[in-house]
Amino acid sequence: MKSYNTKTLFIRYYLPIFLVFSISVLAFQYQREKKYKADVLDMRLEDTNAAIFYFLEHSGGSLNLLDSLIKNSTFKDERITIIDLSGKVVYDDVVRDVSKMDNHLSRNEVMEARKKGSGSDIRTSKTNRVPYYYHATRFDNCYVRSSLPFNVNVSSVLSPDNLFLYFWLVLTFIVIAILFYFSNRFTIQMRHEQMEQNSLVRRKLTQQVAHELKTPLSSIIGYMETLYNNPEITPERRDFFIKRSHSQAVRLNQLLQDVLLLNQMNEAPQTMEMEPVCINKIVENVTDDLDIILHEKNITVDTSFGGDVWLRGNQMLIYSIFRNLMDNSIAYGGDKVKIFIALTGEDAKYFFFSFSDNGMGVGPEHLSSLFDRFYRVDKGRSRKTGGTGLGLSIVKNAVETHKGTISVNNKPGGGLEFVFSLHK
Repeated sequence: MKSYNTKTLFIRYYLPIFLVFSISVLAFQYQREKKYKADVLDMRLEDTNAAIFYFLEHSGGSLNLLDSLIKNSTFKDERITIIDLSGKVVYDDVVRDVSKMDNHLSRNEVMEARKKGSGSDIRTSKTNRVPYYYHATRFDNCYVRSSLPFNVNVSSVLSPDNLFLYFWLVLTFIVIAILFYFSNRFTIQMRHEQMEQNSLVRRKLTQQVAHELKTPLSSIIGYMETLYNNPEITPERRDFFIKRSHSQAVRLNQLLQDVLLLNQMNEAPQTMEMEPVCINKIVENVTDDLDIILHEKNITVDTSFGGDVWLRGNQMLIYSIFRNLMDNSIAYGGDKVKIFIALTGEDAKYFFFSFSDNGMGVGPEHLSSLFDRFYRVDKGRSRKTGGTGLGLSIVKNAVETHKGTISVNNKPGGGLEFVFSLHK
């Protein structure tokens, strides 16, 4: 089970969520304030333009009178510009020499007013470098444009809405904090449960290993005591006990090696060195190593690969897969059995194999437990074979270390079939 510590959870999940939400709220608030400012200025400047044009109509179009009006009225805060229909500036209350001003027909607010009757724009003034909100209104013979700095204070108007947004921001933070707290507790609990489970597995394995070690150790001790307490024992009997002791010592050594291999695959699979491995060569080596016992039991091995099969894997583990499967067939399949090893297919990522024999097979009630550690179908018979009870468990773990899967079933004609995959 993949687990995350508190810092990882916060950085990967909760902090980004809160940051995204906070930035979204701030962006929304900024756009809302900007629109509200624009609406407020739009209404004000629309009225200003109408008042300016009304004054011009009733004053005979006197720009001097307009200038005086602007300087001595409420219009003094606005910047007023009169533009003829061709775009030429005829009056500006800031720039005295309007002849030096550019043609304004291409200004966004003027272009919009030309099409719709009125238009607006926000930009920095080229004259004084201040952000302005411009509003232009088209009349019969001119455009009246007024502008104000885009710094209207709307905080008092938007204060209730702002409080609502900030409330949601704080609430979101509280909710995220609560979720973080409980998820952290859950993570700690899961980690604790996982540690307990691992500890239980280790204790069970330790008990199983101790139990399995007991038999060969007791046998060796018994044989040694017999030899020690009976110095007059015949040479034939002495050789018998020494050979039995050696056999049990070999079994004990194999058991220890198997346990160490399983622990390495479970605890530190990353330490397994991966290299190009030829399956054909591995199977050939296994067959050669078991040649004597295969010949004694009249067991034949039939391979079908259709050419060399190469994959990237751990040579020792790949060897242990085919060695333990073959040991299993030799031990439990019976004499004169045939072993069949075949490449059944492949895809972009995996090779698919079948390992089977035509032996006795096992009862269907045993199939689901064959890969369990120290599981034996016939415990008495298994003891005689000298196996450790870990062979098929090693096979399963070795296959999974190579990112594959394995299953077992009885063949319709008799015998067991192991179907497994190995990553390329």
